[in-house]
Amino acid sequence: MKSMFFKNILIADVQKRTARFVSFKKGLNIVTSMDNHVGKSSVIKSLYNTLGADVKYDAKWDKDSKLSAVTLDVDGIEYRVVRFIKKYAIFRDHELLLLTDSVTHELAPKLSEIFDFSVYLAEKRGNKAVVQAPPAFSFMPYYIDQDKGWSELYDSFERIDQFAKNERAKSLYFHLGLYTKKRIELQAKKDELKEELTQLQERENQLLITIGALSEELSNIIPADNEKELEQYLSTPKKEIEDLVQRIGHVRNRIQELQTSLEQHLNQLDIIRQFQQIKTAKMNEPKTIHTCPQCGYEFDDDLYKLIRSNYNQSNAEYLKAQIDLIVNNIRLELQTQEHYYVDLMSQLKEKEEVYDESQNAYDAYLRHRGLKETLRKYQLDLGKNKIEQSDREDAINEINKELQIIPNKKDVEETYINFVKQNTMTLGVWAQEYEGNIKLLKSLNAQGSLMPKIILSQYIGLFQTMDQMNNNVIRFPFVVDSPRNMESSTSSSKEILTMIASITSLPQVIVATVDYDEFKIKDGGNANKIYFTDQFKVLNEDSYLEWSEDIEGLYQLMTDKGRI
Repeated sequence: MKSMFFKNILIADVQKRTARFVSFKKGLNIVTSMDNHVGKSSVIKSLYNTLGADVKYDAKWDKDSKLSAVTLDVDGIEYRVVRFIKKYAIFRDHELLLLTDSVTHELAPKLSEIFDFSVYLAEKRGNKAVVQAPPAFSFMPYYIDQDKGWSELYDSFERIDQFAKNERAKSLYFHLGLYTKKRIELQAKKDELKEELTQLQERENQLLITIGALSEELSNIIPADNEKELEQYLSTPKKEIEDLVQRIGHVRNRIQELQTSLEQHLNQLDIIRQFQQIKTAKMNEPKTIHTCPQCGYEFDDDLYKLIRSNYNQSNAEYLKAQIDLIVNNIRLELQTQEHYYVDLMSQLKEKEEVYDESQNAYDAYLRHRGLKETLRKYQLDLGKNKIEQSDREDAINEINKELQIIPNKKDVEETYINFVKQNTMTLGVWAQEYEGNIKLLKSLNAQGSLMPKIILSQYIGLFQTMDQMNNNVIRFPFVVDSPRNMESSTSSSKEILTMIASITSLPQVIVATVDYDEFKIKDGGNANKIYFTDQFKVLNEDSYLEWSEDIEGLYQLMTDKGRI
């Protein structure tokens, strides 16, 4: 596991030609004084600020005139990082590795290379791409600012709003080893695949609707792959129509024949009735002229005899009954033929609706081919869509397998909760309402002067959880500014300082506080104590003269891109 600690910091005001050089040691470092306003916070703030994590200085501190340089030890290799306004330089020993004014694209990647550590988060704007976070997120759980850090957890750095608050909190997962660059890339890829899968499923639904509509429309058009085939399809209903027309003609002719025959038999039947009436009325007349009631034709007994001979009957009554039977049979057949005629006409109408002899066969062929090709294209698209969905699902399953090869977040959070609970009890601020409300990514709120102890309990609980997990993630120095903020009680101040001094899982702890010696903290006697005495004179001319060659060489480099 890599570790880093600060060896020293040089701060210079290039306009006033004043400076301050402070050395640190591995382990516990106490920056203390008897009075306030001696510059402790300015020095503390400048440590991570020099590494690209912006902080808020006091209004009297002109940051645009300050050049700062920190020397780091990273697993025995010495690096020096220099900052002037928004420009940075990185040295390894005396070799210049980087000179840049880009935090995102150059400083952050170079520090990531040196520390073998970086944080990757999803931006809250645009396409929410996963990007390498600026250095502030690498140092976020290792710095508590005097002005901001004691009221809100992990909120000590400036200009971190490019990421949503809940996303910023996820940077803790990197420090715990739960997230790595590879994991974030896998998670981002998984999210991308899930989004693509959703889009493919929506496209599948659209394709199914379109294919259904095309299939229905195609079913109403005569199918054909070429013009010859189309003509064959068209010839079938055409012949059926011709057959129907011919059959209808035959039936119509038969109906006419039946109607004529029926009329003839009815006339002859009427003649027999009239003959019977005439015969009864004029029995004694030798010759009688008869007149047909239908046509006015005059006939006599000879005509009646002719009718009677046609039916081979001589008895008038029997003859009349015989003709009645024939008439009834004709009427029955006529009724059948008329029904048949109506049915054939209905069939003809249906056939004509399906096939319009005037239609253009070539146009029908083109329409069918166009719809068929379109349908085939959509069916191919649907097949490809199914394959792509399957590919996305397989890829998501493979990513899930890789994502499972990490510590369980729930187990890690339980460990963290137990440590925080124990710490709050040690500091005497535990309350029953906190039960169930301690969260790794969320502040545990408290009232007034209790807040510093709650905040500290959570920071140290995080360090204890890191130590418990025994992962290979680098540890950075814990820099704490004014931990007794809002505290009026001497006993509470001593409890806070004692807990900070007891941290052994980090390579370095740097604390700025007033009157440290008065509390007689049991720190093993190994604390490196750095005393500030002069109020409002944290930088001085003597230090500038001592370090002038170094300061002016760095200033030249940072202003005109010269080389040392």
